[in-house]
Amino acid sequence: MTKRTQPVAKRPDVQGAFEKAMALGARVPGKLGYVARRKLKRRQCARMQDTFSQVLEDTRAGDLCIDLGANVGTITRRMALTGADVISFEPDPGAFAALQDAVHDLQNVTLVHKAAGHQPDSLLLHRSAKWSPDDPSGHTQGSSLVHSGKDMADENAIRVDVVDFIAYIEALDRDVRILKMDIEGAEWGILNRLVDHPILSRIDCIFVETHERQDPERYVPMFEALQDWAEKIERPYINLYWV
Repeated sequence: MTKRTQPVAKRPDVQGAFEKAMALGARVPGKLGYVARRKLKRRQCARMQDTFSQVLEDTRAGDLCIDLGANVGTITRRMALTGADVISFEPDPGAFAALQDAVHDLQNVTLVHKAAGHQPDSLLLHRSAKWSPDDPSGHTQGSSLVHSGKDMADENAIRVDVVDFIAYIEALDRDVRILKMDIEGAEWGILNRLVDHPILSRIDCIFVETHERQDPERYVPMFEALQDWAEKIERPYINLYWV
């Protein structure tokens, strides 16, 4: 059997004078250090996006992909067009309606109108202050179960069901080729449970958008520790520099 494409997790190199300056600046404590780190990471993420495309090129019918935080379906559709079966989670009603429209012609997509989390629950999904019922799928990319900062509006929040995602994978009848996770801060709860969990042996590749900006003091050390761990394991491949 042909070996599947599975990259090796590693921190992107620091390239050029600007990135070297940002790498030095990232060592500065406090807000200035975080701003430098974020600028550096953005440039590094831009170079890592091809990795997702490479894995997709070696994804095919019979494979299973999961999209956590599918929003309006851009990544879901890319994964489904490989022929793989795709399961997509999206809790926001407006985004879910747009997701349905985006994949209505694809029979290999299963949509789950719920959030994914580290335990079963019923939680408020906080939405942007810019969200409007006149455009229900607009400004939903940042909808979050855990973040309710000044850019959110309490009156726009909606209660949603949360699925225990670890249990969900355990109940599947096959392994997962790609797990994509963009759930606006809720990824940390899932990732912390996944570390050293036996279910990892059933996943090939994980692509995660992390959201350190929500609480840099807490999440940056968690990111660095998780990256260190990802580089030590053989499977799954974990990309924390995807976007």
